Amino acid sequence: MNVRAKLFGILLALVLIVSGVYFGTTQGYLESRFGHFSATEAAAIFHNFYVEHGGSWEGVEQADVPEDESRAENGGIALLSPEGKVLFHKGEVDAETVTLHGFHKTITENGKNIGMAYTYRWATDETLQLKDYIQSSMFTEGLRVGALTLTASLLLGLWLTWLLTLPLKRLIPSIQRIAKGNFRIDIPVTSADEYGQVTKAINQMARQLDRAEETRKQLTADVTHELRTPLAIIQSQLENIQSGGRDVSPETLLPIQDEVIRLTKLIEDLHQLTLADSGRLPLDRQPTDIAPLMDRIIGKFKLDADERGIRIVRKYAEVSLVVDIDPNRMTQAFYNLLSNALRYTPSAGQVVCEIDRNEHRGASYAAVTISDTGIGIPEDKLPYLFERFYRVEEARSRHSGGMGLGLSIAKGFVEAHQGTITVRSKIGEGTSFTVLLPI
Repeated sequence: MNVRAKLFGILLALVLIVSGVYFGTTQGYLESRFGHFSATEAAAIFHNFYVEHGGSWEGVEQADVPEDESRAENGGIALLSPEGKVLFHKGEVDAETVTLHGFHKTITENGKNIGMAYTYRWATDETLQLKDYIQSSMFTEGLRVGALTLTASLLLGLWLTWLLTLPLKRLIPSIQRIAKGNFRIDIPVTSADEYGQVTKAINQMARQLDRAEETRKQLTADVTHELRTPLAIIQSQLENIQSGGRDVSPETLLPIQDEVIRLTKLIEDLHQLTLADSGRLPLDRQPTDIAPLMDRIIGKFKLDADERGIRIVRKYAEVSLVVDIDPNRMTQAFYNLLSNALRYTPSAGQVVCEIDRNEHRGASYAAVTISDTGIGIPEDKLPYLFERFYRVEEARSRHSGGMGLGLSIAKGFVEAHQGTITVRSKIGEGTSFTVLLPI
């Protein structure tokens, strides 16, 4: 059963339920009104007796009360004095049942309460005829109105179900295309309601899937390239060794060893990234003061920075900031960020390392910012900066620009510590990376 049929069935059931409730409520209301009417009629009969007998209930048990014509086998009528004494009773059930479950009407004379009339499933012939006439008229009119209402509701239901399911029918072909692997779709958004939001979400999902597919293909190509180059070097060196027919010197083996080390690092980096992405990266957390940690990392780059005339500036908070981190993992993350900053900073430039306390949404963070005065990064390339093997300058070789995994590793390790990493850059002025780690 399709969605339209289900919606139509729900609307039809709703119409039938409402109609049933209406008829049931009307019937109950009619029974109540005629019950009160019968009690009022009985009160009038007893009141006439009271007046005709000089304001006395004497002999009321012999009063000429009409027979019950309601066709109920367990009905009755009763008259009680103001004190609650039964003065008159007639019917198939006892007076107590009549007074407990029946309708009543107070009888007054000159503003004085002289008694209480009760009726339970009791009616005179005239009342019964009037009741039957009204019920018959209401039933006939109800059927006519109900038929018209049902017809109108069915037509409206058909139109509404068509209107509600039309956007879904338009979405189905595009969703089927996505299921078959065609992610390059753009469904027109024709409304601002929930269907419009679903359409926008599907478009966004398709773009993300397309981007993921492109990333997968690019990742495969990059891994192939990164493996092919060192393997080709190793193969070439081994062929030279084989064709030489002489003893192998250590100098001959050095290029092979370099490429093996490079391959080993590539494989290890990819393994660490996979662990970080899956949330299975092992962390040896311990309270760590960020400032000494950064000093040790900066010390590793000081000689190279001095040779290139690059100044590394420290701007640390006066108060020590101790965070619960794995110092080895975060050392690698900050090492990659600082290495990246120095790589793109020209001679006579500077790299600034800032450490400060940051308050955000009621939580405290240690904020580490590494800024350079390099060439900057185009704004359209910033969203892809942390992707694996991504290089801003695609022509840059893996020897001069790295393998494109450093920033991915930094991001993965920071997020494994429930932290965040952001980047700001401006062409010609430089780039800043900010890491927030919860204190």
